[in-house]
Amino acid sequence: MDRKYRKLRRMSRRRPPESFYYKPIQKFLKNRMGCVVASYSNHGEPLDFISRGLGGLIVDVYGVRGVKERGSRALEGLAVEVKRTTSHTSLGHIAQAGQYARLAHRCYLAQPRKFSREDKAEASRSGIGLLQMSKSGRGIKLIVESRDFSPDPETFYMFLHKSLRVVRCGLCSCFLFRYRAGERGVAVKGHFVRDDLSGRKGDGKNKKMYICQECEDMVAGIAETKKLQKTVRGLESRVASLHEQIRRFGN
Repeated sequence: MDRKYRKLRRMSRRRPPESFYYKPIQKFLKNRMGCVVASYSNHGEPLDFISRGLGGLIVDVYGVRGVKERGSRALEGLAVEVKRTTSHTSLGHIAQAGQYARLAHRCYLAQPRKFSREDKAEASRSGIGLLQMSKSGRGIKLIVESRDFSPDPETFYMFLHKSLRVVRCGLCSCFLFRYRAGERGVAVKGHFVRDDLSGRKGDGKNKKMYICQECEDMVAGIAETKKLQKTVRGLESRVASLHEQIRRFGN
């Protein structure tokens, strides 16, 4: 239990604030749902996916996991709306969790209460998952699974990039942390390229593309191979020319 968690618990023994439950939910997403729940800031410090958002929509707790199908590079975002109310689950609570479908593929409502049959039925109709928490936040159960939502891919990738500091390789489509732990500055180098359909600036290169180290090495290897092949062809041409000169002198 970290220092901030203990402080929040002391502040309100009877009814802790919603933020009291963020860390337990984050731990649940990581350990039980197989999610990545933090990246790194440009100073190399841990960046928790808590209260992260885009365009005015802020998600209480967020997690990202890779799709299980072998060979797939797809990602799945999980968003959790946390409510501290122990007495009831309103339609407004469920609707608020449903707004996260703009940024996530699965959306959940988490509360420290036992959900009624009506709560479960309404959540199922809306496609929202339910997480039942103990009042201490230590016990969390998945009561109703979320349906699979389909956020706009461009919005989803923008959210990953701007808010979570996660970028996608422009060649192999793998995902990478934008920054590295314990180091200030860049971990994944970006390359500016020209997009003819966007406004140009300077030399016309106006879009940034990120490339992972493996692809950088592969491209460098291909370039080196082509350079070597060009050199070999040049040598072969010179040898052929020398052979022709020798043949002429011989005659």
